[in-house]
Amino acid sequence: MLTVKGKYDGMMITLDKPPAIHECDVIVTFLDTPASKKPIDDGSLEFLFRDYKDDGIREPIVDFGKAVGNEQW
Repeated sequence: MLTVKGKYDGMMITLDKPPAIHECDVIVTFLDTPASKKPIDDGSLEFLFRDYKDDGIREPIVDFGKAVGNEQW
């Protein structure tokens, strides 16, 4: 058995990545949660910090530029 994610638009099912199987019987399961409400992990910083709330206490990271001597930061 193989699981493949995809989307259903009301008429057609589009798979995110087609499997390497040419012909077989399938079972389709429709999830209760609409796909548009699920965050998609695309590896971006936006996804990583999607639930971050700024507390106003922490200071932003400061870029000190390139080291000129033996500094290591």
